[in-house]
Amino acid sequence: MADRRRYTGTQTLQFGWTGLVVVFAAVAFVLTSERALVVAIGVLSLVWMVGLIGIGLRDRRHWHRLVAASSFEPENSTREVDLQKIQDGRSVEVTTNMPGVLSQTHTEVTAPVEDVKASFTVRFHAADNRDPTEGLQTGNDTLDEQFIIEGSEQNVAQILSTDVQRALLDIETPGTCTVTGTRVAYEIPFTRLSSGELDAIATLVVIIAARIEEIAKQ
Repeated sequence: MADRRRYTGTQTLQFGWTGLVVVFAAVAFVLTSERALVVAIGVLSLVWMVGLIGIGLRDRRHWHRLVAASSFEPENSTREVDLQKIQDGRSVEVTTNMPGVLSQTHTEVTAPVEDVKASFTVRFHAADNRDPTEGLQTGNDTLDEQFIIEGSEQNVAQILSTDVQRALLDIETPGTCTVTGTRVAYEIPFTRLSSGELDAIATLVVIIAARIEEIAKQ
């Protein structure tokens, strides 16, 4: 079953609320007199604005609670990063971005990979509602059911150490983990995460980044 949070982000709710108000405005236009229509439009405009503000505040409240409950700290020195922490000697960053005008905000958790010159890309897609047979099969049935894996078989086999597999299986949040020679990033199609989810994803990207560097030294 698809995670409903991908459909209930601030932007989606605000568009839905706007559409609902437009429907009420159309009904008022048809059913009320000219004088009453002016009053109805004024009331609907006020209700619309209050609704938009309320939805925005709901999201902001959740974000502040997430920061307070997680091990991350706000990063105020740059507009490009929202949260940051050091885990196992490695910087982990959380950023939020909106892929498109009609898209809701996504969350991305990243960790750098250092001193690796290899060029490659491996992706782990949380299977969600998709057919798990689409990707590479690793022999770990639980992992193959939970993630659709893209990349060369050799690279995937090297990356999937016992620690990496364990960290992947701890992830319950839909998203895509992209592994390259420069960084590991886990992108989630919404922002309403729990602190436990955020910490599990941070642990995953750190473990994979360390694994890539370990492979490069072999």
